[in-house]
Amino acid sequence: MLTKIKKFFEPKSIFTIIKFCFASILVVLTYFTTKDVTYLSIGFLELVFLFFLYNALIQQKAIFKFIVGLLFFIFVAQMLVLYFGNSFVTLTMLKNVKFLADLGGRAITYILGTIIILFIVFLPGKSLVSNINKKILIEIILILALAEVFIHFDYKHYSPLQSFCTLVVDEVRYQHVKRAQVNPELAQETYHKDSLEDAVTKPNNLPENPNVIVIFTEGLSYNIISDERDIMPNLKEFEKSCVSFKNYYNHTFPTLRGVQGQLYSGYKLDDDKTGNNLISVQDVLHDKGYFTAFINVEPYNHEFNEYCANLGFDQVITDTRHVSGYNITMTDAEAYNFLFAYAKELDDSGNPFFLSAYTFGTHVSFDSPDLTYGDGSDSALNKFYNLDAQFGEFIKKFKSSGLADNTILVFTTDHSTYADQDFTSAFPDYKRSCTDVDQIPLFVYYNGIKPEEIDVKGRNSLCFAPTLLDYLDIDTENYFLGSSLFDADATTDFDTIFYDASYLITTKDGDVRYLSDLEVEEFLSQVLAYYSAVEAPR
Repeated sequence: MLTKIKKFFEPKSIFTIIKFCFASILVVLTYFTTKDVTYLSIGFLELVFLFFLYNALIQQKAIFKFIVGLLFFIFVAQMLVLYFGNSFVTLTMLKNVKFLADLGGRAITYILGTIIILFIVFLPGKSLVSNINKKILIEIILILALAEVFIHFDYKHYSPLQSFCTLVVDEVRYQHVKRAQVNPELAQETYHKDSLEDAVTKPNNLPENPNVIVIFTEGLSYNIISDERDIMPNLKEFEKSCVSFKNYYNHTFPTLRGVQGQLYSGYKLDDDKTGNNLISVQDVLHDKGYFTAFINVEPYNHEFNEYCANLGFDQVITDTRHVSGYNITMTDAEAYNFLFAYAKELDDSGNPFFLSAYTFGTHVSFDSPDLTYGDGSDSALNKFYNLDAQFGEFIKKFKSSGLADNTILVFTTDHSTYADQDFTSAFPDYKRSCTDVDQIPLFVYYNGIKPEEIDVKGRNSLCFAPTLLDYLDIDTENYFLGSSLFDADATTDFDTIFYDASYLITTKDGDVRYLSDLEVEEFLSQVLAYYSAVEAPR
C-alpha cells in the first residue's frame, strides 16, 4: 500500500495531475465567457476521454507519447482561446496573426497564456491508471471514442478536438477555392448585370448630385446601440431621424473583407491588400463626376496602407499629426475631427464628393483613451460610449453646417462586434449564435429626410452598395452579389449568407444557423466563379 502511495506522489504522477487539473479549471472557466452549458458537458466528456487515452499511452512508444501530447495540447489551447475569445481557434484568427498588435493590451495576456500552456503541456507525465485491467481500460476508451462519433453529428461545433479537425478541413477547402479557376470572361459574364433595382426614388429635396459621406465604424453590433443602459445615446437618437434597416447582418469578417466587400458588394477570398477589379460604389460615383476619397486612420500600418490604396478611391488621405491612439493610429475623436474638416474642405470646392472613413477606436481589446462609461471599469462599454460621444460632436457640427443640406450621411460598420470575453461580460444577457455574425447598424440621413424603419429579414451587408446607389437613383451595370434593401423581393442567393475563412452561416429571416455540408458545397460551387471574376481584368 505504501509503495502505491509513493508511486502516486512521484513527480511525473504529480505532473499528470497538474495537467488535467489545469485543463479541468479551463473547461469551467469557459462557461463564464460562453454562458453555454453545452461547452461544459462536451468539454468534460472529451477531457475524460483524453485522460484515459493519455494514461493508457503515455508510457508506451515515443510515437504514442507524441500523439497524446499533441491531443492534450490541442484541447488546452482550444479551451484557452474559447475562454478569452468565445470561440475555438478559427482560420480567420490564424490568417490575422500579423495584426496581433491591434489587440492592444490583450496581446500580452495572449502571449503569457501561450507560454503557460506550452510549459504545462511539456511537463513529463506518468500513468495514473496502471492498476486498471487493460481490457477494462480499452473498453472505457472505446465507449468514449464512440461518444466522440455521436458528438460529430450534432455538437461538433462545441468540441475542441473536432473543431480543430474542422480547422484543418477549412484550410483544405480554402486552398481548394484559391486554386480553383474558371474562365475569367465566363465568370464575369455569370455575375454581370446590366442594371440595378429601382425600388426607391431619390427625394425631391436633395440636389441632383448630393455629396455622400459613409462612416464604417470598427466592429459595432446593433444591440450595443439599442442597449437600455444608454451606452450610445447619440446614435440611438440619431437613428430616430434616419432611414434605418432592421434585422440587417454583416456578410463577412474581419475589416479587410468587410469594408471592401460592402463597397463592391462581393466576398473577398484573402485578408490582404489585393484589390477587386469589378465595379464599386466609388467607381460608379467617380464616373458620375464625383471626387472620391477614403480616410486612413492607420497611416503607419503598412499592410493597411496598401489595402486602402487598392480600394479604388481617387485619393486616400490621412492626418499624421494627430495619431495618439493605439499603435500610432487616430483616436475616434481625431478621426471625427478630421472627417468633418476634410468634408468641409471638399464641400467648399463646389464639386460633389464621396467620402468614406473607417474609425478604429472600438477594436477588440481596446479601452477608451478619452471618455469613460460610468465608473470606467468596463473597457468594452468605455470604448463604445466614447465612440458615441465623438459621433455626437460630429453630428452637431454636421447639422449646423452647410453640409447637412446637400450631403447624405451613412453610418454603418465594417462587421459586427467580435463576441469575445469582454463583449460577453459587458452584455451577459445578449446571446449570440456565432462570435463573428450579428445584426449591425445601417442608418441613412440627410436634412429633411422622412424617418423610416425597414425590416430586411436577415439580409446582409452585401446589399450596401446596391442600396446606396438605388437611393441616389443611379443605374449602372454591376457585378453585385447583393441587392437593394429597398426592394423586399430582390433577394439573391448570397445576401443572407455569411462567409469567411471559418464560417458559412445563413441569416435568412433572422434565423442564424450553420449551413449543412450539402449547403456548403452548393454555395462554394457558386462562389468559385466570383473569385475568378474578381481578379480578372475588365
